[in-house]
Amino acid sequence: MNRAESFTHSNQNLVHQIVGASISNSSSGSFNGSSISNAAMASGKLCPPNDTEAQPATSLNQYGSISSTTGIPYLSGLLFKAGTTATSEHVDPVTRSRAISKIEQLLQTIQGTITGTLTPGSRAPIVNTPVWLTPVVMTGGFASGQLAAGGPLSNYEIELANQLGISVTSDQPNDLENIRSSLNRIWFTEPHSSRLCNMLLRGKYRVNAPEEAVMLILMALHWFGHDNRAEDLINTISPFMGKVRFFPEPAEQPLPLDGNLAMKSVKDVLTQLDKRFGPDPEHKTTTRQRLDKNALVFDQWLPLKDRLLALIQDTVEGDLPYYNTDGELCGGMPLATVTPEWLGKAIQYQADREQITAQHPELMYRTTRKRGSERILQRSLEILLAYLPERWCSSDTEGFQKIQSTLRKTLADIHRKQGLPETEQYQKALNQRQSWLEQYKQSCLTGQSLIRQLQPLKDCVQVTPDDLTMDVAGMPEPVKKLLAALQPRPLSELLERGDITSAEVLASKYLEIVPIVRSDSILDPDLATLFAQVAQAFNRRRSLLLLNLQSQVRMEELPWVKHLQAITPIDQGKRVKNAEKLIADMVTQVFTCFPQTILPNRFINSFGQLIKELPECSMGQLPLTEELATDIFQNRFSEKFLKAAKQAASLMQGTLYEKYYRLDYGVIANLEKPGDLYDLCLDKSDARIHTWTDNNYVHKYAWPSENGKVIEWQQVITTHNLATLTKALKLSEQLRGKDGQKLSHKIADWIVIKCTRYNPGNPDKIRLQEHKNIAYAFRQMMFFLSFQPDDVQLSVLEKLKVIPQKLDCKISAFNIETPEPTGVDDKGDVEMTTTGENDRDLKEKKQLLARLNKKKEQVDTMINTLEMVLTGQKTQEPPKPFTAWL
Repeated sequence: MNRAESFTHSNQNLVHQIVGASISNSSSGSFNGSSISNAAMASGKLCPPNDTEAQPATSLNQYGSISSTTGIPYLSGLLFKAGTTATSEHVDPVTRSRAISKIEQLLQTIQGTITGTLTPGSRAPIVNTPVWLTPVVMTGGFASGQLAAGGPLSNYEIELANQLGISVTSDQPNDLENIRSSLNRIWFTEPHSSRLCNMLLRGKYRVNAPEEAVMLILMALHWFGHDNRAEDLINTISPFMGKVRFFPEPAEQPLPLDGNLAMKSVKDVLTQLDKRFGPDPEHKTTTRQRLDKNALVFDQWLPLKDRLLALIQDTVEGDLPYYNTDGELCGGMPLATVTPEWLGKAIQYQADREQITAQHPELMYRTTRKRGSERILQRSLEILLAYLPERWCSSDTEGFQKIQSTLRKTLADIHRKQGLPETEQYQKALNQRQSWLEQYKQSCLTGQSLIRQLQPLKDCVQVTPDDLTMDVAGMPEPVKKLLAALQPRPLSELLERGDITSAEVLASKYLEIVPIVRSDSILDPDLATLFAQVAQAFNRRRSLLLLNLQSQVRMEELPWVKHLQAITPIDQGKRVKNAEKLIADMVTQVFTCFPQTILPNRFINSFGQLIKELPECSMGQLPLTEELATDIFQNRFSEKFLKAAKQAASLMQGTLYEKYYRLDYGVIANLEKPGDLYDLCLDKSDARIHTWTDNNYVHKYAWPSENGKVIEWQQVITTHNLATLTKALKLSEQLRGKDGQKLSHKIADWIVIKCTRYNPGNPDKIRLQEHKNIAYAFRQMMFFLSFQPDDVQLSVLEKLKVIPQKLDCKISAFNIETPEPTGVDDKGDVEMTTTGENDRDLKEKKQLLARLNKKKEQVDTMINTLEMVLTGQKTQEPPKPFTAWL
């Protein structure tokens, strides 16, 4: 039993034994009832002075020095959550297996943090490991201690080892290092070097992690006669030959680099098809469970009910029971003719029923209903079979007559609602049921046939309908959508089709496109393919948790990338032209399709890569600012935030944007230090920041919610890249035209929809996210609206005024009855009751109504402030861009 499995069979006290007393206050993943966010963790060794509010730490930046237990409370919260998932009996096997793997990683991270082999917050989080090796990064930006190209042997490593006759049965670390070292070194010998050369020339390889390109780059260095560079690179990677895989995965097809993208890979589609149509999927979705249960009921259970109805119906003398037009019960009496032949059929039916319920226990829920016609019929038959007529005594006659009367009424009810067997109404329902069942079975057969056809193509990059022998037109609609997601299309077409549903998804696609565009200017096609794959693999590298304004590792810091760029011939003119075109397309697409969303960090990453392709004189070093995490914010901004604020000041001075948020861009333009920008944001946010001095060093501490206020004002002042991009791409005139008008109205429409669809019953986390998104969208709208004339600004205001009216309708729909006094208790207090509502329902209704009223108040404040600014009136209080939505 490994460490993770051992944990899943132990109790939660195990974590306390691992991490010690430093996490005794965080066993539930929270401090004093406040939830811990992504990096909300305690230092444990240092304490604030007595004059500071003594509360548990909730961010890495609370103290100037970080202790060796950094991150333990947050990680322990994740550990408890994963342990609960792994030990749950109600979670599918795939989820449990994933949770066990996560437990193993978390235990390694906690142990490494305690022993000092891991240093969270550093660019090189794994001790004695350079920054250019890709670590496995978990939730919150913590390194697990493993390397992306290290860890257990991959499938193609095992296959290669078997070809070489190397035993891979041992899982000891030393044996694993020896195996991997041997596999890395064979590429320096024949025939493997020729095989590597063939892979590079034909492009039949996959670089899943940047390190896997090293051997290919060494081959390229040898081709171009750069033996000194090759020797230098070999010396650099030699200490890690046993820890990291430096060769690529072989592939049957070269990777297409034409700029077309598919929304899903073949493996992803196969996984979803298996969940939906597989004969015995490892994981069943809720939809699949529901459909399978319906099919089982239609195929197995409802025919039993038909037999039961037919059995009872056969015992009726005369007409079947029914209700006449006056509502009177008419017709014959059931169980009037009970023959030995009938009893034999009934006994056989009962045996078949017991066999089906034994084979399919999930159908037992239909047998335990206390009410319902099926339950009455079944219970009556069971009593009759238990007490056959020949065994009756005189006292049983009255009970038998009650059963008859009950069955007579039940048959009449069934006759009225759905019809009895052999009636036209019942036959119609039966035909519909059989039609649904046949269609479902046919869909399953079609899906399983498609799975068999796609299985040999799972390693293919592109799959088109021509690759399939099946008729795509006759497939179910969900399957058509899955197959459509396989087909590579230009990004513009994906946007038109609606396949890309958010700015985050769009930004992730840019991370695939930018390497292709950058490689297009490389004159050597083999090196272009190699560079594109390395860049795409690097873009999949997850961000680390970093402190002290450190930047994420750049691709240029990888030693093998430096050598590759040094020997790569480039068409400089084409390089600049491609970058300029893609930059214009990116800004146009993200502004046009998702104007209500702030630019994601992935977008900033992709955009920054393209800026490097341009001459410094054309666009300079644009101060693109990322969205900062509140839980690791260290109460200061870097130089680029100040530059972004000054660019915003030069563009937005005197505009509606400045007036609404009560900014003074004249003062902002003259700020000298990043600290001045921080002080300005702190002053406007009224955030509570605790400071104290220790050894002439000023320590600052704030809760993440307070940091969020400061960061939000920074976004307001800098416009979060909107002003920077508008100036760099000279979009001002375009935004003053119809394009800017469309963007303003599109965001206003989005805000109206989000506010009027507001659900006060959502969990706190979802409601907070909705509030934040609306506040961000409103700020984006104010930016674009600042370029529009007065009539357009007023038209947008009128559109927003619909929100309070619709919220008033929602509020009036709440029918909360006021309790009335009904008496006096023993103490003389008036007793209150609520007609039709218990205390819990009444409390929940009042809470939801209070949330709706609060929402209405927030919207009124937003709209009234905007109206006062547009009409030249003086606002009573400055706006609160984020906290107003909390």
